[in-house]
Amino acid sequence: MKPKIICHIMSSVDGRLIDSRWTAPYKAEHGELLQVYSAIGCELNTDAWMFGKNTVRGIFPYKFSVTGHVIKPDTPTLFIGERRSKRMFIIADRESDIYFTSATVRGDNILVIAGQNATEEYLAHLREKQISYVIISDAANLREGLEAVGREFGIRSISVQGGGILNGALLADKLIDELSLVIYPGIDGLSGVPSVFEYVGGTTEHPAQGLCLQLISVSEREHGVMWMRYKFHKNTHK
Repeated sequence: MKPKIICHIMSSVDGRLIDSRWTAPYKAEHGELLQVYSAIGCELNTDAWMFGKNTVRGIFPYKFSVTGHVIKPDTPTLFIGERRSKRMFIIADRESDIYFTSATVRGDNILVIAGQNATEEYLAHLREKQISYVIISDAANLREGLEAVGREFGIRSISVQGGGILNGALLADKLIDELSLVIYPGIDGLSGVPSVFEYVGGTTEHPAQGLCLQLISVSEREHGVMWMRYKFHKNTHK
């Protein structure tokens, strides 16, 4: 069964995501507002959290060699590594090329979703680092990957804290259950800057079609930060 998916994201008032471009906060430091966002993420109390691969690249920038021996059909699809943290950090590595220098991200043990294109060398690297993994047919298949981590690791809820591209893919696949939108009291203002949802597709596509949002709660936090929660529903109106 697919875990509950909460998209947890902080944007400027105009919905932009690159925080270095936002205007300065009023009578506060930029970092203080980011800490408010992080604290709210912990309040969601999910079993795991997840970044998009572009975000993870900022943490582990070195690419693993993708050349090697592709895994055999009978390769075990599950490895349980170190699991000391209360939450797990999930990454879907569709190219199987992240070279991990640690088994944790911000203190939480890593769980990798890999595809059948992974190499034996890559999996050996994960096992050496005691990083858990599950192998599915294609790590780009978000539904299959999320169902696998729910089934194999008992994960019932995930807060997705990646960028707009991951959010857009989840939106188009109708995988989001809630949106946790944190509004930073500042503005970017430039057209074309990445926003909360960035589905990569053609102009005739409508990734949010068939969905509607129910407001669950609104609250004001420190330094003028606003937190809004929405529940996703399928639109039954004709």
